[in-house]
Amino acid sequence: MSHNIVHKHIRINATPERVWQALTDPEQTRKYFFHAGVYSSFTAGSPIAFRGRMFWIIPFEMKGVVLRAVPGRFLQYTLQNGHGASGNISTVTDTLTYENGQTLLSIADDVGDAPGAEKRLARSEKGWDKILAGLKKEVEG
Repeated sequence: MSHNIVHKHIRINATPERVWQALTDPEQTRKYFFHAGVYSSFTAGSPIAFRGRMFWIIPFEMKGVVLRAVPGRFLQYTLQNGHGASGNISTVTDTLTYENGQTLLSIADDVGDAPGAEKRLARSEKGWDKILAGLKKEVEG
């Protein structure tokens, strides 16, 4: 089991269904997820990909597999880290809980133990802060 897991939480003034929509709609993810759209059927075993352009110029794609999805409540998927490096797989888990008129979104990003894990952990820590702030802004608009 990996010891390199980023844990983040944010409260969003919206229903879990609205937050789920923002997590799964490529037009919305492009606004807060480093200009990348997310593409998947969001069913267990289906592919998932984040496609975009870094700095609006350099094309990139992160691919993985949906492990489990419960619309409005739970999403778990893998993503390949780096450029096809063996063993560099992250497992991202999004949990949505409705409390007092707000959705608590909890993210766990297990970056694994493959070489370079410490750098991936630090990058993930910063990245999720930006993503969640942008997601909150997008949803609460």
